[in-house]
Amino acid sequence: MSDNLIHPTAIIDPSAKIDPSSVIGPYTIIGPRVTIGKNNRIGPFCIIENTTMGDGNELIGHATIGVKPQDLSYDESMQSMVEMGNGNKIRECVTIHRSTKLDVPTRIGNSCLLMANSHVAHDCQLGNNIILGNCTGVAGHVHIADRAIASGMVGMHQFVRIGRQAMISGGSMTVLDIPPYCTAQGERARLVGLNVIGMRRAGMSRDEITAVKRAFKTLFRSKMLLKDAIAQLEAENPIAPVKEMLEFCKNTQRGIASARCKNSDADEE
Repeated sequence: MSDNLIHPTAIIDPSAKIDPSSVIGPYTIIGPRVTIGKNNRIGPFCIIENTTMGDGNELIGHATIGVKPQDLSYDESMQSMVEMGNGNKIRECVTIHRSTKLDVPTRIGNSCLLMANSHVAHDCQLGNNIILGNCTGVAGHVHIADRAIASGMVGMHQFVRIGRQAMISGGSMTVLDIPPYCTAQGERARLVGLNVIGMRRAGMSRDEITAVKRAFKTLFRSKMLLKDAIAQLEAENPIAPVKEMLEFCKNTQRGIASARCKNSDADEE
């Protein structure tokens, strides 16, 4: 560990493993059970404990990672963890809490952007290229799939799942699962259309986007029961993105957010 990359005011637990290429800023505290990979920039005023971190992450300042969860049943002797991948941007005052279980850490994937004052609670599982807007709160056990976006001040209920490339509008309270590719908004978030721009940016073909649009209408705009709509689409030998939507809906535990009444074709753009 290179002393010239660690500010003299930083406090480093002797057991911490920090690659010598990583920078530790002023007044940052690195506690026990911490492994930090290459080319990370951390601080100032960050707190990190019980965390494994990959390469190329940036913690702007005042972030708190790996502290005990806000769960009254948590056994404080448990050495549970946070696991963070590579290339994440963690902005001011972000909090990420360690898991309540030893076998499954709280996980942050790669290339995520967690904006200022956002919170990721215990046992959450975040994929890659996820964006959490300012002051968004993610409660315990939430699963967020790759490329999902939550705008500012979104609240996510415990155990909710957010599908791949889903988008949630600012201020929405998300209490039910949001399927892949869908957009949702509202005081109790409801589906309002599809994240077509996100699908295009991800390289999905026109045929794939058209198939997802048709599946959305069948699942959420028709008058069919959800289970009947799923059965109808499954019988048509759907392409991969539609299969993903169907599997997501079939595996829900909390239920799927319902669709808002359609006002115009713009709802799905």
